[in-house]
Formats: sequence, C-alpha cells, structure tokens
Amino acid sequence: MGKPYTKEGPSAEDKALGLFADMMIERIQSLSGKDGWKKPWFTEGTLQWPKNLNGREYNGMNAMMLLLHCEKEGYKIPRFCTFDRIQQFNKTGKKNEEQKPRVSVLKGEHSFPVMLTTFTVVNKETKEHIKWEDYKLLSQEEREKYNVYPKLQTYHVFNVAQTNLKEVRPEFWEKLEQEYSMPKVEKDEQFAFEPVDRMIADNRWICPIKPMFGDSAYFSISKNEIVMPEKRQFKDGESFYSNLFHEMGHSTGAEGLLDRIKPATFGSAEYAREELVAELTAALTAQRYGMTKHLKGDSAAYLKSWLDSLKESPQFIKTTLLDVKKATSMLTQHIDKIAMEIDQEKKAEQKENVGKEENMEGSMDDGRVYYASVAYLQSTDDTSELDKLKDRGDYDGLLKLAKDYYDGNGMDEEHTYRKPCQNRGDDLLIEDKDFAVVYNGSVGGTYEVFLKHTEQEVRDHITRYGIGRASEDVKAVAREMTAEEFSELAQRKMPIFQMPNGGLLNLQYNKDKDSLDVGTVTNTGLSVKHSFPFSHDHSMDANISSAYEQLLDMEEYQKEEVQEEHVAKSAFRR
Repeated sequence: MGKPYTKEGPSAEDKALGLFADMMIERIQSLSGKDGWKKPWFTEGTLQWPKNLNGREYNGMNAMMLLLHCEKEGYKIPRFCTFDRIQQFNKTGKKNEEQKPRVSVLKGEHSFPVMLTTFTVVNKETKEHIKWEDYKLLSQEEREKYNVYPKLQTYHVFNVAQTNLKEVRPEFWEKLEQEYSMPKVEKDEQFAFEPVDRMIADNRWICPIKPMFGDSAYFSISKNEIVMPEKRQFKDGESFYSNLFHEMGHSTGAEGLLDRIKPATFGSAEYAREELVAELTAALTAQRYGMTKHLKGDSAAYLKSWLDSLKESPQFIKTTLLDVKKATSMLTQHIDKIAMEIDQEKKAEQKENVGKEENMEGSMDDGRVYYASVAYLQSTDDTSELDKLKDRGDYDGLLKLAKDYYDGNGMDEEHTYRKPCQNRGDDLLIEDKDFAVVYNGSVGGTYEVFLKHTEQEVRDHITRYGIGRASEDVKAVAREMTAEEFSELAQRKMPIFQMPNGGLLNLQYNKDKDSLDVGTVTNTGLSVKHSFPFSHDHSMDANISSAYEQLLDMEEYQKEEVQEEHVAKSAFRR
C-alpha cells in the first residue's frame, strides 16, 4: 500500500496513515445497509467532539479518526491525552504537598496516533531559522524573505477510559462524566440552527445561498452560488443543514479561496475526490454542532473510486483530510462568529430586561491577572542554559527560552495563583504580557514558568471544570461567582423555604464561609439557624434543593399532628 518503505521499515507517519486508511475503508464499507446508503457517517447522538484532556478541540484529520476510534472501541468520553500529560497528574512540584495515588495507563492498552503539523521557517538568503509564531507576526513583505516547510509529526494518545483516572482521581472523572452526560437535543422537522439561518438571510457565507422550491442541491462553479431545496422539503431541519454543509464544503474549493476545484469531467477520479472532501466536511461540521450526516445519495456512486484510492495509497487519506480540515475550519469559523454575535445579543437583551447593570460588590475586576504554572524545572532537570542566561543578567533571553517549555496545554487550576511567588525564596525574574518566570535558589535552584490569564479566563475554566482540585485563589474566584449568581437570583425571586410545620425560612449565600445559610429575618439581618457547605461542582438549584432536603429530615420542622413523607420543593417569594 502506498509509497515504498525504507530498509528501516515504515515511518510513524506511514503507520498512522495506513491505520487511518484502513479505518476509512471499514467505515465506508459499513455505510451500506439493507435499505441502501442510509447509515450516518457517525453514530447518531452518541459522541461529542473529541478534545484533549485540557479541553482543547482536535480538528480535521485527528477529529475524524478519533471519532471513528471512539465508535469502534466504545469510548463514551471522547477525551484523549499523551503519556506525558498523564504523568503530569503525578507531579507535586510543591513541598509538603499531599501524595496522591499515581495516575497511569492501564496494562495492555495501546495508544492511537494523532498528527500535528509543524512548520520550519528558513530565511532564503541567510538560512537562519525562526519560530513559526514569530513568522506569523511578520508583515507580508517580510514573509517573502522566508521559505516555509510544513511537516506532519505523529503523537500517540490514550482515551481517558484507558487510564485509571476513574479510580485514583474520582472527582476529576466525575466532572468528565457530567460534561458528557448532557441529554441529546431532540430535533424535529421544525429544528432551526439560528447561526446558519442568519448566515443565509444576511448573505454572510462566501457565496450566496439560495433556498428555493425544487429537488436539487448543488454548488454552481460558474455562478458561484449554492442552490438548496427549501427547508420544508426535507424530512427534518437537521437534514436540511447537513446537506447544506455538503454544498458549502464544495464552495470552499473555489478559485481564489482554497483553490481545490479544478476543471474536471463529471465522474472523473478528481471529481470523486472532491465529493469525498465535501462529504467529510459536512459530516465533521454536522457532528461539531450536534447533528447527524448521512451519506448523500449522489456521493454513493463514487464509493468504489474512494475505496480503490484508499487501498492503493494511504497518502490519499492524508491529502484528502488536510483539505477537509481547511474546508471545515472555514465553515466553523463563519458559523462560530455568527453564533458568538447571537450569544452577545441575547446577553445584552437579558441585561436590558433585568434593568440597569449593577456594580455588585465583589464583581470581576477586568485588570486582575492570574498566574498558571506550566513548567516546574528542578535541579534534576537540565537547567544549565537557563542558569547561564540568569547569571549574565540576560532575562529577556531567559524568558524567551523559558517559553519553549510551555507545551500548549490549558490551565491547571491546582497551580493557578493571583501572585507568581508562592514559596519562601521565590524571586520573579521577568514577565511580559503573557508569561512570567520565577526562580528559587534553594535546593539546587528551581525555575517555574507561568502563563498569565485574565479573571474571565479563570471563570470560564471554573464553569467548565469546577474547583475540585483548585488552588485557594481559584476557589476565591468561584466564591465571587456564586455570590454574584445568588445576588442576581435574589433580585428576581428571593429563595424562601416553606416547611411542613408551616414555618418559613430565608436563605442566603455566605461568601466568607462558602455556605448556604438558613434562618429567619430580624432587624439586624438573617438570624442563621443552619449552614450548608456550598458545592461548586453542582448548580445553584442543586445546592438549594440539597439544603431543603436536609431541613426536611430535621424533627423541628415536621408537622406536629401528622407525620408525612414530604416531597422536596422550594417556595420562592417574588
């Protein structure tokens, strides 16, 4: 299959592409059923988009293959991590920190390849190398002085189900399960996807989209437009959007955009490949937004050509999926931009409905900066180059070198702080708008590299992952968020519990104690009778319901004349 291997055997890229080709062949062959080509590219409603352990989404080739891999192996949580990322759970990095059970890959488990494109940038005259990140900051004129060489590198990842995370980090595993236990949104014939509806109405795609009554869906190269049957002609709204994504996929290949569509005879091998690009682009885009994409009837005719190409050379899947990645990225960027605008409009409308925006005590200070540790280098690590730069006072050079230790992973809430210096002897050597480096001369000398985050980024992280393993500084932000949420709730409808004995109990959130306090109102405020610790791993409603259920079990609130079993409920005074 494919290009000849060297004497040393197939490369990591060759092995990965061979595996990907085999998986695609198996998937295409499985699309056929007794009733024809009616099976979806991905199992309906079972998988969300694959991400790494820190919540960063995979895209293109990796997303496609990881989704197929999850289906084949039965993984319910599409989260993946490298072996090195797993080992980060076992690094304490701090003195006197409690030693937790080790996180490891289960015995006998095998990794799965993912491919990352890296870029080598070389000056055409001097042959000097610069970093890809620095190249992207250059002007177009300056970029002309460099040659850029892309290269696919292969990494190996494990699904979280292949580790012992469930046993040794149960709180982290519970968060993952909660994230992926969201009920599937039911879609009927009236299903509407507002970002795409607005895109069509406001003509905000790269070419006009014209829904009109008929039986054809196509992208016209000559007219540079997409023609679609009206949504009401499809069996449901979801079918309309998933078929539209196919035609939108075609439109990305036009001249002047991705330059993928070449003048080709209908039915040729080139046209067959373009159909596969459009099909996979539609399948990935639909999956990205929780929809299902079945194989398009017109595309089924090209299945033999696809299978023959895949069997002849795994490179076919590489070039095809790289084109799919570019096309999918173009679709999702346009859709996400409109979705964000809609979200901002709705938030603004909600604020307007509630009234004038209040300046609540403890609300977020946009100027706050938080420091998240991304690398901790001890005497056992090779820090000689950092030492040389520090000793000669080249802190700019030290900061530049320290940034190379950042592996691109997201925030670790356990080691995120308001100030970078956390231990006796810590010295902040240098920082810029994004990074900071702290040195501690004790015990052979250590360097800690921090990535700086805004408070909003910390808040977003808390919303997604909770605070089960967070630092005290991050927990303080969570308490502020809860206080704000409770204050907003109280302004709309004051929580009051109506007890079985007829009594009324008021409720308030105590930010200092991080608790829900229950009692009666007096002239001096709430006379607290009971306090319940607030769980930030659960919603406000869940915490209030839990407090009420515990109160119901207390004898003092039971009816005196008849003992009954009570159903938990809350009464809210407007």
